[in-house]
Parts: sequence; C-alpha cells; structure tokens
Amino acid sequence: MSSLNIPNGTIVELPVGRGVIRWSGSLGDKPGKFFGVELYEPNGKNEGAFEGHHYFRCKPNYGLFVRSSNIKAQLGMEPPPPPTVRPVAVARPSLGHQRTPSTGVGRSNSLRTASPASSVRSNSPTKPTATPARTSRLGQGSPVKKTPSISLQPRKSFSVRQSPNSDVSPPNKTTPPRAAASPTSPPNGIPIQRVSSPLSGVASPSFPATPPSPKFTPPQPRPVSPLVPTTTRPSDEKELQELRAKIRVLEINRADDARHVRELEARLADAESFVALRPKLQAKLTSQQTELINSKRELADSQQLLQLSETRVLDGQEMLEMTMLDKEMAEERAEMAEAELEDIKERLAIAEVELEVYKESEALDNEEGNTSTVGKESLAYIQLEKQNERLKEALLRLRDMTQETDLDQRRKISELEKDIGSVDELQSQYDSSVIKLANAEIQIEDLKLQLDDALGAEEMLVQLTERNLMLGEKIEEMRITIEDLEALKELSDELEENHVETEKNLHEDLDAKDMQIQEHLRKIENLEEACLDLEGTISQFRDLVVQLQSELDNLRMQTQTAQTESATAASQTAAMMSLNLKLQSSAAKNQARNVELELLRLEARESKELLGIVQPYLPQLYVETDSDATSCYLFFRRVAHKADLINSIVAQTQGLPEALNGPGSEALVGVCDLRARLAGLSTLCKRFAAILRKCDVQTFLDKGRIYPEIAPVERRIDMHIDLLRRDEFREMECASDIDKIQAQFDHLDGKYFSGFDSELGEREHGYLVSFDFDLDMFAAAVGLTKTSIQSVLNEDDIGLDMAGMNIETELFEPLQKLLDKGRSAKNISRKLTKRLEDLVNDSSAVKPTMVPQMRSLSNSVQKLVDFAITLAKQITTHLSDVRAAKSAFQLKTILGYVKQATTTTVGMEAKIDASFWEPIEDALGQLIKEGSELLPMIMEPEKIMKVTGIIAPWVTRVGEIKAALAVNVEAERKVAQLNDEMQGLVRSLKTKDQTIQESGVKIELMERRMEAVKKQADTIVDLESELTKARKQERTYEEAMEQLQADLDALEQDNVKLKSMSTGHERQGMSAYAIRNVLIAWLGSVQMVDPEPVALDSNLETSHLLEQLEALRGTVRFLRNENSYLKGQDLIREIESLPPLREPIARSPTPPLDPSGQSDTDESDSERPTSPPTLRSLTTESKLLYRDVIKFSTSPRVVDLSAMNALRKEANGGKVWVPKKKLPAQHILDRKMEADRLSRRMKGLLDRAGGMA
Repeated sequence: MSSLNIPNGTIVELPVGRGVIRWSGSLGDKPGKFFGVELYEPNGKNEGAFEGHHYFRCKPNYGLFVRSSNIKAQLGMEPPPPPTVRPVAVARPSLGHQRTPSTGVGRSNSLRTASPASSVRSNSPTKPTATPARTSRLGQGSPVKKTPSISLQPRKSFSVRQSPNSDVSPPNKTTPPRAAASPTSPPNGIPIQRVSSPLSGVASPSFPATPPSPKFTPPQPRPVSPLVPTTTRPSDEKELQELRAKIRVLEINRADDARHVRELEARLADAESFVALRPKLQAKLTSQQTELINSKRELADSQQLLQLSETRVLDGQEMLEMTMLDKEMAEERAEMAEAELEDIKERLAIAEVELEVYKESEALDNEEGNTSTVGKESLAYIQLEKQNERLKEALLRLRDMTQETDLDQRRKISELEKDIGSVDELQSQYDSSVIKLANAEIQIEDLKLQLDDALGAEEMLVQLTERNLMLGEKIEEMRITIEDLEALKELSDELEENHVETEKNLHEDLDAKDMQIQEHLRKIENLEEACLDLEGTISQFRDLVVQLQSELDNLRMQTQTAQTESATAASQTAAMMSLNLKLQSSAAKNQARNVELELLRLEARESKELLGIVQPYLPQLYVETDSDATSCYLFFRRVAHKADLINSIVAQTQGLPEALNGPGSEALVGVCDLRARLAGLSTLCKRFAAILRKCDVQTFLDKGRIYPEIAPVERRIDMHIDLLRRDEFREMECASDIDKIQAQFDHLDGKYFSGFDSELGEREHGYLVSFDFDLDMFAAAVGLTKTSIQSVLNEDDIGLDMAGMNIETELFEPLQKLLDKGRSAKNISRKLTKRLEDLVNDSSAVKPTMVPQMRSLSNSVQKLVDFAITLAKQITTHLSDVRAAKSAFQLKTILGYVKQATTTTVGMEAKIDASFWEPIEDALGQLIKEGSELLPMIMEPEKIMKVTGIIAPWVTRVGEIKAALAVNVEAERKVAQLNDEMQGLVRSLKTKDQTIQESGVKIELMERRMEAVKKQADTIVDLESELTKARKQERTYEEAMEQLQADLDALEQDNVKLKSMSTGHERQGMSAYAIRNVLIAWLGSVQMVDPEPVALDSNLETSHLLEQLEALRGTVRFLRNENSYLKGQDLIREIESLPPLREPIARSPTPPLDPSGQSDTDESDSERPTSPPTLRSLTTESKLLYRDVIKFSTSPRVVDLSAMNALRKEANGGKVWVPKKKLPAQHILDRKMEADRLSRRMKGLLDRAGGMA
C-alpha cells in the first residue's frame, strides 16, 4: 500500500524512533502531504503545532511532522487503551453515581441495532457477534454488553460531574470522550443522532414508532435538577446534548471504519496491480540488465583494443625513434670514416711528395759518390718502403672498413624503411580502433537513454496507479457518505416520533432524581467531614514527605559528586585515548609519508638514471648551445620553489598567520622580515623563469650563458633547507644570505631581464605578495610594541608615571585599532593575492593599466612598515633602559616616540593640531580603500588579458635542431656530387699548390742541409775526440778479449779432454740432440712439441764453465753493439737533421742492427754475415727467447680503451683526434706483429739447433 494512505492511529517507524500518526494533510504553504506523528520518546521538535497553529495535541518534544518518504515501515494499528482507564468513571457511582461511561455507548449502539417491534436493550447483546472488529478496536465489547438488562441504574450516571470528563478526555480511550463535536440539531430540540454502522456497509434500521420500553425511561432524571429548577426544558436540553455526543461518537467510529475498509481495499488493489505488473517489470528489467552487461562488455573490449593499439603505436614510435637514433649514429660514424679517409689520402699524397723529394736528394747524393752516405741513404730508403707498404695495408683495411660500413648502413636504412611501413599500418589500426571506440560510446549513450526512458515509464506507471487508487478511494468515500446521509435521515424521523414519549418519561425520572439528590446531599456532608480528617492525615504525610525529600536531596548531591568525579576521570581517560589515537594516526601518516617519500626518491633516481641514459643520445648541437639555457630556466624554477618551501615551513613552525593575533615578539618580527625577503626572491625567480619561458630562441640562448655564474647560489639555499630539515635553522644567517642573493639577482634583473612584458602577471603578483607580507610585518611590529608595554606594566618593581592620562585610551586602544585595520587590509590582500595566483596559473594577467595602482599599494604599505619598526625599536630600547635603571615608566615619553615615528615616516603635514594616531589610521584606511577599489576591478573580465600564442623557445629550438639534423637522400646525393666537384677543384688547386710547395720544400731542404753541414762540421770535432776515447777503450777491450779468448781456448781444450774421457763420439751427438729438445721444451708456450726426455750433462764443473763462457760471449756481443752504435751516430744525426713531415704518420720503430738474430725482417738477416752456431750461443738465445715468450704470454690481451674514452669525455661526446698508436686496431696489430716475430725467432732457432745436431 502507498504510504500516502496511512490512517491515523497507525504505528510507524521513523529515523528518530517509533510513533503513532495523529494527523495527516497539507502543512501550511508547503507542498505535498504531511503526517503528524506523536513519538514514544522525546525526540521530536514540537507539541503538535506548526507556525503557531495546532494540528494535534501531545507532550512537548513528542510531536513531529514528516513526509511519507521518511516513514521506514508500518507496524500496525495502535493497541486498544488499557482497562485501567475505566475505574475513574466506575469509581464515581460508589460515591453516588450508578452508571459507567460505556453504558451510553451501549445504549446508542442498541438504538442502531434494535428492531421496530422490540426494545433497544433487548437486541444489544447481538452486536459483539455482528461487529467483532469494531468492538475489538474500540474496546467496547464484552465489558459494556455484560449488563444489557440494567434499566434505571445506568441512567443515573447522567450527572454534572460526568459530562465534562467525557468531553475533555481523549477520543481514542472510551466511548463518551469521543463526543467532542456534534452536528447541529433541528430547531424543535429533538436530537439528530448520527450513527455509523460498524460494518460500514449495512444499512441501520430506524427506531420504532411505538412508545419505548420501560428500560429506556431512566435517561429522564438529570443530575442538574438539584441545582436548577425542575422544569422539562433544561432536562430536554441535557438529554439532547447527550444524544448529540453519542451521535458524534458514532460518526467518528463510522468514519474510522470506512477509512479502514478503504485502506484495505486500496491495499488489495495495489497488490493486484503490483502482481499484474511485476512479471512485465521483471522481464523488462532483466532485458535492460542483459543489454547493459553486453554494452559494458563491449565497452571493456573496445577499451582494451584501444589500449592495445595505443601501446602498439607507442612501441612503434619508440622503435622509430631508436632506428632514427641508430641512423644518426651510423651517419656520424660514416662521416667520421670519410673524414679519416680524406685525412689518410692527404697524408698519402704528402708522403708521395716527400718520397719523390727524397729520391731526388738520393740521386744527387749518388752523383757525389759518397759511399758511406749511400749506405745510410739506402737504409732510409728501406725504411720508407716499409712505411709505404704499411700505409698501403692501412689504406686497404680502411677501404674494407668503409665498404663494410656502407653495407651496414644500407642494411639499416632498409630495415628503417620496413619499420616505417609497419608504423603506417599501426597508425591505420589505431584510427580504426578510435572509430570503433567512438561507435561503442555512442551505443552506450543510446543504451543509457533507453534505460532512462524505461525507468521514467515505470515511474509514470506507478504514479498513474497511485492516482487511480486515490480516485477510487474518493468515489468510495462519496458512496459511503451518501449511505450515511440516508441512514441519518431515517434516524432523524424516528427520533422525532420518539421525542414526545421520551419527554413524558423524563418528567417521571426527574421526580425520582430529586429524591436521590437529597440522599446525595446527606452523603456529601458525611464525606466532607471525612475529607477534613483526611486533610489532617495528608498534612502529616506531607511533613514526612518533606523530610524524606531533604534526605533524598542529600543522597542526590552525594551521587552527583561521585558522578562528577567519575565523569572527570572518564574525560581524562577519553583525552588520553584521543591523544593515543592522534599519536597512532600521526605515526600512520608519517609511515605513509615515508612510503611516499621513498617512492618519490625511487622515481627521482629512475628519472636521473633515465636522464643519464638519454643524455648521450642528445645531439651535440644541443649540448653546445642549449644545455646552459635549459639549466638556467630550471635553476630559476628550483630556486623559487625552494624559497617558497622555506617560507611555508618557517610559517608553519612559527604558527603564522595565527601567531599575529597573539602576543608579539622580536623573533616573530624577524621571521616576518625573513618571509618577506624569501617571497621577494621567489617572485624575482618566477619572473626570470617566465621571461625565459616566453622569449624567443636567441634571447633564450643568450640568457642561458649566465648559468655558470649563478649556479653556486643554489648551494646556499640547499644548505639552509638541510639545516631546516635537521631543526638547526638560523634565521639571521638565512636572511643575510637571501640579501646577498637578492642583490645579485637585482643586478641580473637590471642587466639581462629588463624591458620584457611577458612576465607581467608575475610582476603584478609580486607587488601584491609584497603588500601582503608587509602587512604581516606591520602587524608583528605593532604587536611587539603592545606586548612590550604590557609586560612592563605587569612588573611590580617598575613605577608608573601616566601624567594624568589613561593609557588605555591614549595608547592601547589606538594600537588595537591599528591591528584591527591591519587585519581588514590583510583580508583584502589575501583576496588580491589569490586572484593574481589564479590568473598566473591560467596564463592570464591584469592589463598594464592596473600596474600603477598595485605599485602604489606596495609603496604605501612600506611607510607603515617603517613606522611600526621604528616605533618598536625605540620603545623596546627605552623599556630595556627603564628596566636596567629601575626608573618609572612614563607614558608621555612613549607617546613622544609615537609622534616622532609618525612624523618621520607617514607625516603630519595635513593636520598640524590633529592626533598623531590619525595619519597612521588614515594611511591604513587609504590602503583598505585602494585595495577594495582594486579588488572588483581585477575581478572584471574586461580588465584581464589572456597570454596566449607564446610557444616555449625550447619547442621552437627542437624543431630547428631536428631540421638541422634531418637527412634528405636527394639532398645528400646532390651534396655528394657537389663535394666530388669541389674535391676535383681542390685537387687541381692542390697540384698547383704542391708544385709551389715542392719548390719551397727544396729550398728549405737545401737551407737545412747547409745548416746540417755546419752542424756536422761542429760535431765532427766532437766525434773525433770521442773516437780517440773509443779507440783507447777498443784497445783495452781487444786486450781483454784476447785474454778471454786464450782462457776460452784453454777451457775448450779442457772440455774436450773431459768429454773424451767420459764419453765417446756417439755421446757427443746425443748431447746436441738433448740441447735441441731442451730448446723445444722452453718454447712450448708458443708451439707445443713432445720431446724425448734426454738428460743434459750433469757435471757441475762443466756447467760452471759453460756459464762463464756465456758471460764472456755476452760481453763481446755488448762491445760489438757499442761499436756499431758509435759507427751509426753519423747516420742517426743526419736522419734527425732532415726536415720533419707535415703530418707525421706513426710507424713502428726500426729494429736495431745487432748480430743477435732478433730482427723481424729477412733482409737484415741476409745482409749480416752468418757465423756457425755453437752450443753456448744456442743456449743463450733460447733463454732470451723463452723470457720474451713468457713476457708476451703473460701480458694482457685486452685492448686499452681508457685513453680514447678519456679524450672523448674531454670532448663531451664529439669528434676527437686520437694518435694512431693509441687506436685499438693499432694495439691488435702490434700484438700480432710481436707474435709473428717471436714465431720467426723460434723457427730460426729450431733450424740452427737442427743443423747443429
């Protein structure tokens, strides 16, 4: 059933508790239907009244008006009243009355159910069986109908005392109290009894026209007869009132029954309609749900496809970027290879020229016929040929490398083209997926609209159903009303017929009542005497109650004291618990912040690592030109953010701006000053960053050159942030550092960043921020002045000299006015600053015409700050002197300081005789007025200009760099063709220049030779002196050699004798073979050979002799090498005197010409006269070879790249010239040549050992 048809008396469940509906209808001017509910608990808002009009009656705070939507549930009808209410009415007959209140109702009901041929009382017992629902609801069934035959005694209950109670009592408890309102009676005085049938559908029979039975006569005696004259007219009126009351009760009962039946019928109709509509609605709901689920699935699939396509596009873009980077790197390598090829070609040409020059010089020398010089020139010629061969090999290797590089680059280009084709396919797939996603979104919107339409149709169906039910209820009510009116008409006719007979019976009843009244009067007198006795008893009982009440009050006081103590303990416990919860929450917050901090650190570390990875991929052009500019922009952004961070943390630590409303201190003034300086520095850095963000490319690059000069500034700020983190922050040191940085940045502002309009918004915001922080400075300084004076006044050991003035009106009240006006100005400044912050964040600014007003605000407040600081300094200094001297506090002196500060700062030119507080107040008022005028002006859209269309310089620069690094194949082909033509022209020019240079080289060569001849002439004298010395040493050496040779011959003879004595001729052959095997074993690190284990001669004496012989031969070999070295000095000097090459080519050193057989060329071995190998020489050479092989095998095979990496690092990743000796390829070639040389030495040694065997 709809909640709009809830009848009165229904128990309902509300959010505030349970209650009973006492009224329903419209409430004043409010739309909709309201229900008046009487709650079981005092959780209501009224006593049944709304806006002074009472809709129902209840106790205060028990009434509540609610809508149907606030009713949660219906819990049935209100139960019948408890029978304990009835004894009030039954107890009265014991004192003189003989009728219960329900008898009248029984009588009226008997009138409804009586037949024309019988009395009313005789048929009354049949009512409980006919209407059980009605009697059970009203509580009038069995208790009333048990005495249907009572005739006179029930009539005696119509007394004066009973009728008022029946009118005032609640209508839902007993039957007589329902007689609250009655319809109008006919003019003849016959009562019209409106009775509604309990069945609400059965027509009531009319009363008989015959005279009533004797049982109906008792109503004639009235209780008012003792009070008024016993006439028939008053008795008829009383009886008429009783009848009207009964009619009202019956009407109310019938209306309740009819409403209850209508409610049941409405519920039945609602249930039937709901049962009929429920399958359709469920089917429709299931279909809508399935469609919604399908649409959600399609949406999820489309979103997944979109994400997949986006990831594919991103992967393709990344692959394309990587391929482009690889292509750029390959192009750079190709360019480097081409440059190296050109360098080698030029060196080859120069070498050829030098070779021709050298050949010509050799021909000239041959003509001179100097044989010694011919030997020397032949050696140089051999070296040049070797060098030419090496150059040819290098050129061949370089050509192979360039060919391989070209093939690799072409292969990469083909792969890149394929990747570009795949990117186009991915782009097409992405477009198709976007279209599908748009279609899916359109379908989803259509499904949502269909669902909304379905829900709207369902709501409309419910509304129509409710309306039909309401109309059906109205029709049923009208039908019942018609039936009631017809029944009332019949009843009125019966009452008119019975009225005459009733009047006669009433006269008889009045006589009987008079007798009863006399008896009642006697009883009243007796009762009055009993009442007097009872009053005495009651007075004694009252005294006892007062005594008990006093004792109860004492107990309550003790209980209240205990409760207060327990409440105090509970509040302390609750405070401890809340503090514990706060600590736990703060710990949880700190843990969450630590987790966020670690995540941010991880992100910063990853970003830094990513930057380190990406940075080498950046073009060299960016590193050379744009790096400093970008760092400069980011530097200003960082400095501004760090300054704001210090500012906010300092404000939070000091409790600003709330601390400005409390007592002032010097520390608070210092903090406000520091915050103002930090705000100025932050504003200046934001201006610089805005200029760099909105300027052109050239300005951006030019301004970026100052970065190396200002980079160290950030370290000081970082130091203060670190101190702030460790709770060791020093405000004075920070303020001094900020002043230095501000001075440096002011210099930068005047030199590099002046004359720009792109930072208009930041400049305007800076004016208002300065205005805001200056107001904080003013409030802090004034608060310091007031607090200092108040602290002096509170000290007992300082006297007070007020000079007849009141310090409150003369000093404290003006200071408080200044503080109040400062707060008003502070509110305006906050609004202005907030507005400018929003404009700057929205890339907007106030038009330049408003800048003078903002600058005026900033300049005007500076005077007030000077006044406040000057006054605070003077007064604090004076008060410290007063404390030190223990002198009296003089108000006149303080006011003099105020006047002096006002005169020196704000001024008093306008009013000479005015108070010295007025200029300060006027200045503050002027500031408030200007700020109030400025605030609505900057709120107007006409005063705002949008800063649009400005592209960041780095975005433009990226396009330029990309264009500079872009590769065009056709352009490259044309450039290559033009380069070939240019190279041809350059070659022709070079040939011409070469002829000129050759002539110049010949001339220079001749001049150098002349100089060399002169030097040789000088050196010949030195050499002759050295030659004489060498000859002397040679003689000594020859003598020593002869002596050693003699000793050697003797030792050899002894050795032969010993060998002949120990072994024969065959043993001699075996020892040679053993020596060969030993040599092979020593050389096993290079070439492994499995020799036969043959032992050497183990004679110790022979070994000692062999070692001495080897030492002597080594001495001889040293002397020969020394001699050859001295002979070759002339050749070396001549070679050194030759003119140096223009671009010397690194070449391997020429091996020394020694007879040790260690040369790596066959020519040198063929030219040296071969001497027959001996056992000692083979042993010595094998030892030397073994040492060299061990050294070669233990040396690292890893190529040393440290030198090349260091050079590249110094060049910042660009091209760098590296000597050939330090190239990795040269290292590998040197190691290979060393291995070849050792292998040749090993083969030669093996051959000589084999020949000796």
